[in-house]
Parts: sequence; C-alpha cells; structure tokens
Amino acid sequence: MPEFSFTPKVFHQPARVLFNSRIFELEVFTDFPKKDVKEVSLFYKTNVHSRYIEYPFKHNAKRYVFSYNPKEQPANYITYFFTLALNNGAVYATPIDSSGMVTPITKYLLNPAEYYKKSCLLYTSPSPRDQRGSRMPSSAWK
Repeated sequence: MPEFSFTPKVFHQPARVLFNSRIFELEVFTDFPKKDVKEVSLFYKTNVHSRYIEYPFKHNAKRYVFSYNPKEQPANYITYFFTLALNNGAVYATPIDSSGMVTPITKYLLNPAEYYKKSCLLYTSPSPRDQRGSRMPSSAWK
C-alpha cells in the first residue's frame, strides 16, 4: 500500500461493536474546507469479498457516511479504511500508523444475542470475594 500523510483533519471513530443483524454506518469527518476536497472514499472488504471495494462518497455531501446492511451482504467481519484527496494533490488516509502506512480496521460482525449474553455474564458472575464467607460480623445477624 502507498504511504499517506497524517493529519488530524481527517478523523474516524470506529464503533465499539457491529452486529450481523443490523445496518451500521462507517463515517469519516474532515476539517478541510469543502472547496479544497477533490474526493473522499471508503475502501472495504469482508471475508466474502477478499479484495477491497472502493465506495466514493458524493463530492459535496454534508456527511461522509456509508451504510452497510449485513442482511443483504452477510459477512463475518469487515476491514476498512478511508482516503481523502485534495485539489492540490495531497492525499490523506485514516487510520495510519506513525510511518504513514494504512492500518485498516477490522471489526467482527457479532450476533446480538450472543454478545449480550456474554456481556451479562461479565456483570453477573460472582467475584472471588463474593465466594468467600460473609464479610458481615456474626453479631450483625442477630
């Protein structure tokens, strides 16, 4: 992959979790003036599509957002990154590492029931402290 320049003016915050039964959005923000932006694209692939697919955003969009419907395009995971080209020839991407190489994000598409079941177990499992005898003095029971 080519090297890109880093700028805090191109930003993406990945979702914490993506579900395999709900439409989700991948969105990128830019702080460059719209008149300076030549094109913004998302590149993504899944376990079903092994090559990156380019999704070019509309040039004067108010939001650069891509909606993915896992019911129409079932997959186990999605890997993606964004690029932004300016009219002056500069090209930026996110996310990138300190050497300017693209570091695509991979998110697994989870089953919501399994996810919430595991989440609930994390909060309802007894801690080792709870398995010890009562912490209350015996005189408090009288």
